[in-house]
Amino acid sequence: MTTTSETRISSQADNKTLGRYLGAAYLAVLVGSAMSGALWPAMSDGITADKLLDTADSVALLRWGAVIELFLTSVGIVVLATLLYIVVRRQNRILSLVALGCWWAEAITLAVSTVGAFLLIPVSQAYAQASGADAVNLLALGDVLVRFDRLTWEIHMVFFAVGGLIWYALMYQSKVVPRWLSVAGIAVVALGLASSVLLFASDADLFYLGIPTGVFELVLGVWLITKGLASPGEDSHQVNQ
Repeated sequence: MTTTSETRISSQADNKTLGRYLGAAYLAVLVGSAMSGALWPAMSDGITADKLLDTADSVALLRWGAVIELFLTSVGIVVLATLLYIVVRRQNRILSLVALGCWWAEAITLAVSTVGAFLLIPVSQAYAQASGADAVNLLALGDVLVRFDRLTWEIHMVFFAVGGLIWYALMYQSKVVPRWLSVAGIAVVALGLASSVLLFASDADLFYLGIPTGVFELVLGVWLITKGLASPGEDSHQVNQ
């Protein structure tokens, strides 16, 4: 017969394992996003002839950036959202489903954004060989693709922010991680949402408001890998006693 103590120990072991998976997913998404961002040229302020030519000269790196964004970041977001749903669904199943849908939509929108950016590669290669009216048309097409990439990126950030606010609010209620971590998550996600709203409303690109999100996800990922999850409603430090 399994005793209450044995059941509790088994539950804590399962939470620690689940926490490690969740932490690894956070870090994988963070690494994928950082790597793809480093490989893709910065074109948030629009396309120019020089930037299009630079794209044509960096095809291999850009292709790797697209692959990483699609298969590490986007797929990682789906895995991460699914694990978060498993963790907090007992707290509020309906809100958990809403957050899950938001982050799945985030992953899909990010994939669409990446495909749009990937199409810039053949346009840049054609531009490098074109002249006259053809070059002007290709530059205009490149600008459309960059604007599309930027728009879908900001839409994906809105899905991320809405889902994130729900996830961390449910984490706060369930105490699966220390509440200071949950509060920090709500704060940094709110900053990121403010950045996207301001961009849509006034075209003000306050990209630096998203930097704290990356720092938070690094801290949360490391915490989860090393400390694991507490049982819902249980103080998180009890897992490690």
